[in-house]
This record gives sequence, C-alpha cells and structure tokens, in this order.
Amino acid sequence: MNVTVMSRRDAIKYCYQPHSQRVIMISISDPYETYMRGPFSSHENGIAAVLPLAFADAEVPGKDVYYREVGEEDLISRADAKKIRDFLQRYPDTDVIVHCDAGISRSAGVGAAILKWATGSDFAIFDDSRYRPNMRCYRMVLMELMDQMGSI
Repeated sequence: MNVTVMSRRDAIKYCYQPHSQRVIMISISDPYETYMRGPFSSHENGIAAVLPLAFADAEVPGKDVYYREVGEEDLISRADAKKIRDFLQRYPDTDVIVHCDAGISRSAGVGAAILKWATGSDFAIFDDSRYRPNMRCYRMVLMELMDQMGSI
C-alpha cells in the first residue's frame, strides 16, 4: 500500500487528471472554512471513493494553527479514527491519498499512522522535512487501526 500526503490544492488538481492507478482519498477539511470545490471520485481520475472529514489543526484544546480557539469537540475524535479504519477496511490493498489544507500536519499525521500500521514504518513521513505530523491524528488513527485491525 502506498500512502501519499498532499495539500487540498494538489488533491483537487489530482481529481481533474486521468489516472490508471486506483486509489482512495481521505479528505480532511477545517471545520471553520467553506470550500468552493472539493475532491471527487470518478472513473477517469481513478479515485474509487473519498472520505470527507472535518477537524481543526491542533493537538490539544486551545489555539489551532490559525490562532483560533478550539475545544476538544473540534479536534480529531475517536469517531473520526473509526471512520478512517472502516474506510480502509472497505478498500483493502488500495493506495491512499490523504490531504488537508496545507498537506503538512493533519494529513501527515493520518498518513504516517496508516503507513506504520500497513508497513511497519512511518519514516517516509517523519524523516521528510516537508511534514510536521499532528501527533494527535497520528496516535488516534494508529491506535484505532492497531486495536481493531491488527498489524500486517
């Protein structure tokens, strides 16, 4: 399984291009933003399905990366992690694209957790200076995957 982390802009561009490789996409939005366009699946772009999620870019209640006040209810939840687990179960052995607004923290945290669970190594994310994984995303998703699906 390959996991690719990208920004919202790159994810939308990906959706408008033809791809022969079948993938699934986890689309992470900011709960305080309204977006004009979002990722979509089609036969032509090779995206089998898109899982939309919305949670703030913060690891703990307080200020998010945009200096907005966020509470526990605004952060990634166990329910979000379960949705990711269920989505991956529906599409086994399928490559994954994970995106958030900038493609730096939330998507990197989720992507690193999926990689750790699927391959045993999250170095592709943690050793790449482009990313600053959100550790709450990483821990919650990895815990859900390991608890419910076991390791590969």
